[in-house]
Amino acid sequence: MINRAFLARIRIGPLDRKKHDRAAFSCGEERLDNFLRSVAARQQDDDHTRVYIASLDDGPAIAGFYALNAHAIDAATLPPEQRRKLPSYPTIPAIYLSVVAVAREQQGKGLGTVLLADAFKRCVSVAGQVGAHFIVLDALNERAARLYRELGFVDLPGHEPRMLIKMAVVRKAAGK
Repeated sequence: MINRAFLARIRIGPLDRKKHDRAAFSCGEERLDNFLRSVAARQQDDDHTRVYIASLDDGPAIAGFYALNAHAIDAATLPPEQRRKLPSYPTIPAIYLSVVAVAREQQGKGLGTVLLADAFKRCVSVAGQVGAHFIVLDALNERAARLYRELGFVDLPGHEPRMLIKMAVVRKAAGK
């Protein structure tokens, strides 16, 4: 159930290792928790990814987060219908949505949708500056894959759990 009062208090911004309490975050999936606690800040410092934190009233507690980084898809792995009208380059530019997570106590309030919408807006903005044909992700499980399919992602055959969505689809949905 969407909790509008809760969502109205959410602020999303870049991970700040001095401000955000990464150690207290738990979404119920250990590898996502470990990414935030142990890897995210270092990868951000090294320019491998950018992590965006959702917090209540811009406080230190993390309600959820996502991470984005530059990526390229091997054009040969794309199904023929996805390759149509693409340049004949060996790779196609993309943005990788490497992780999306919501704290256990905040799950079911609509925050995951807000995080994805924010990620999509950032991706559209980046694609407008440097070009990216797809957003790519690896679904954590079949439940997550079903959600992503509802949003328009398609499975990359032979490379499951990899999924992708054309930036044009995201741009159209965002009204851009």
